[in-house]
Amino acid sequence: MAGSMGTVSSGATVKVMDGVSPKLLAAAQFYKANFAWDVEIQGNSLLLCLSGGMAAVSVPFRGGEHLFAATAALPRGPMLLVPGAPFRAFALVESDDCVVSDEELPKGVLFHRSPTKALLPPTVTSRGAVQWLREPSPKDRWLPVASGVIAALSRPQWRSHRYPLIRAARGEFS
Repeated sequence: MAGSMGTVSSGATVKVMDGVSPKLLAAAQFYKANFAWDVEIQGNSLLLCLSGGMAAVSVPFRGGEHLFAATAALPRGPMLLVPGAPFRAFALVESDDCVVSDEELPKGVLFHRSPTKALLPPTVTSRGAVQWLREPSPKDRWLPVASGVIAALSRPQWRSHRYPLIRAARGEFS
């Protein structure tokens, strides 16, 4: 692809590649500069390369609901909504050398590791736009560890019902 130099809204100079959206180029530069993320532009898509200790845990997202919230396993850190069938909520995590087989994961949960690539905003697919459920912050670059997120998603939901003291503290008894 031929290219020339251009300026984005931040005032930074970027290489403008023919046929590539300036919005994609600016987003790629932002993610690289602020988070040191390995990103690629392929066609009209911006991709995050899950490498260098970064991974993702995804769950189905239906009607605004997702397993992270339903299980109280909502991790801190960046979360993406990626359109598909079904839509999926992706939590970016530190891989922490987590070794888990797909069979060990709860139903509907996927663990994405290297060399997987995840779509990033401002990518638009045939089913809709990729968007942040929780945007990354240059001030808080910490990612939750994969093993902790997967463990929280794997906990049985009836656990708190076995402990009346916990239920009473939550105001669940009248």
